[in-house]
Amino acid sequence: MMGSRLKKLRGKKTQEEIAVKLGISRARYSHYENNRVEPDSELLGRIADIFGVTTDYLLGRTDNPTPNYKESERYTCQDNENLTEEEKNYLKLQLEIFRKIKEKDGKNPDK
Repeated sequence: MMGSRLKKLRGKKTQEEIAVKLGISRARYSHYENNRVEPDSELLGRIADIFGVTTDYLLGRTDNPTPNYKESERYTCQDNENLTEEEKNYLKLQLEIFRKIKEKDGKNPDK
């Protein structure tokens, strides 16, 4: 699923263009688009930043590609004791990405 979403998001740009933005080789990026391997969490976050989508969208956990910052920031890992440790860590990572995007947007005079 991630591969098809990456291809769709890339649009008319080349794999090389996206790979350069990510600081990886074109071949490595190609592996992600062809579902041969999955990026680690840090690279996943950078990919989401470049395309302006959530990591949940890239992972196929939602069909909504647009981050909803306010809604996402309402939750913390302590809000649901039924979450697994992996889910809590994933949520922490996602919230950190949202905060970084907001900080970046706040410092951007064009926004």
